[in-house]
Formats: sequence, structure tokens, C-alpha cells
Amino acid sequence: MAVKSTKLGPGTLELGDVGTLQDASCQLAGAVVAWDKDKADDITVLCGDVVAGGTTYTATLSGTFLQDLEDEAGLVAFTWENRGVSVPFTYTPNTAAGATVTGTVIIDPIDVGSTDDYGTTMTSDFEWDCVGEPALAWGGAAASASEESAVEPVGA
Repeated sequence: MAVKSTKLGPGTLELGDVGTLQDASCQLAGAVVAWDKDKADDITVLCGDVVAGGTTYTATLSGTFLQDLEDEAGLVAFTWENRGVSVPFTYTPNTAAGATVTGTVIIDPIDVGSTDDYGTTMTSDFEWDCVGEPALAWGGAAASASEESAVEPVGA
């Protein structure tokens, strides 16, 4: 099998329900849905058998947003107004590749301001806990003939 890779973007991140949907795609510099594994210790019993420790997986959605402080209906306002609220999300890292992650996250407000130098574009890193397990759906390539291929051999 040939080696394949997928580039980040162009893609989408949508937060909330239909009718109150917040499209965060143009404020997002990068994002990842990451899994964390918590495994309990195995137990060896007197006869020498081993009882496997239980394993729990949890996921987060994290990344970096550009702050949009000039927009009262923007992403910063959305996160501040919805702090602690569980909202559905749909994340497509590359629309041409078509793989999409859906689930629910608990919104934490993003930081406002910056400790970087004067004149620097303000960004906020975020990490939101997923409620339950997110789902990965394979949508297939949907690139038009004019778009750069989403999946390409390494070294191309």
C-alpha cells in the first residue's frame, strides 16, 4: 500500500445547534480531537492469573483561535456566553478528504488579550472536554478538479 497523508485545511468547525450555529472555521488556526487513555493496574492473583485492569478513553477538542473582539456575535462572545454549556460540534479538518468528527463539547471561555508584543495578532489556545465519545465519519473525497488533492503520496 502506498503511503498517504492529508494536509490540514481548508476545513470547518461548527459549534451549537441548527439555528444558533457558530461557524468558527475562519477563526481557527488549527485544531485536533485527541484521545486520552486511563488504564487501571492489572491484578495478579495468587494462582498466577492476571485480571486485566479496566481502560477508559476520553476525548478533547483543542486548538488555537484568533480573537475576534470587534464582533459582538463572534467566537469570543459565544464562548463567554456559553461557558459550561454542552454544545454539539462538527469538525472537518480537510473538506476535500471528507472525514468528519461529530460530538458534544463543554465550552470553556477563551482568553481575551495577549502577553505577546504590541501589534501581535491575539490568539487563544483552548481545550474542551468531549461529553461521551465523538464519532468519526468517512465522507470520501469531495474535491473539485480545481482543488489541490487532499490526500497525496508522501514526498509528492
